[in-house]
Amino acid sequence: MSESSAELLQVTVDVWHPDCWGIVSTDRTGTGIVGHGAAIDGDSGYERCTLYGDTTDQLEQAIAVADELSFIRTIHPFESAADAIRPVMGQSTQDVFIEYDANEGIGSAVLSHGFVLDSSYRIEDGIETWTLLVYTTRSSVERSLDEIRRARDADISLEHLSTAERTMAPTSPPDRRERRLTPRQREALAVARRRGYYEWPRRVSAGDLATDLGVSKSTYLEHLRKAEAELLGRHPFDD
Repeated sequence: MSESSAELLQVTVDVWHPDCWGIVSTDRTGTGIVGHGAAIDGDSGYERCTLYGDTTDQLEQAIAVADELSFIRTIHPFESAADAIRPVMGQSTQDVFIEYDANEGIGSAVLSHGFVLDSSYRIEDGIETWTLLVYTTRSSVERSLDEIRRARDADISLEHLSTAERTMAPTSPPDRRERRLTPRQREALAVARRRGYYEWPRRVSAGDLATDLGVSKSTYLEHLRKAEAELLGRHPFDD
């Protein structure tokens, strides 16, 4: 691969593969998962995730399903310090730390091909959605995905592929109206800007952004619309 032909790419894939605790758990219980990171140490894989659902009973069922799977070594529910700043808007959530057999998970195969998780991944209705960064050629992306498909007997659908690099724009002090936003409104707006919600065509849906934050679509849109109204000049006498 020549250096001149390589570029920083953003890749979004939908994935199904056997022996995945998250796919089995969400499919059986109707919960969702937001994954925040993974690590590999020898034959053990580790993940830090947030489960979300309608009730705490549903979350307990999801944890019980995962705990019964042969390829899960340990699962530890815990209270994260991030809970103090992560908005929990209308849904029950539970953070968990998972240890599993890395030979059964798809994370090790993805990481070994140079892909890096961009923000978080999500699992709903038995399907994983990953947004990844990789520095390579576009043709190499599909070859790498083919190798992962064969290695993990996986179904992988390439949903999005684009250049991730952007020209840096000069920064400016926040607008007076933006300083008046609540933390939840500010986060809703920031993730929409970062993920390409305002680009044309849109790179991501409001439902996807809501899932990334572990909230319902209606709740996410409520905070986003209030932020937009503030920035678009709901107060006509502001300068």
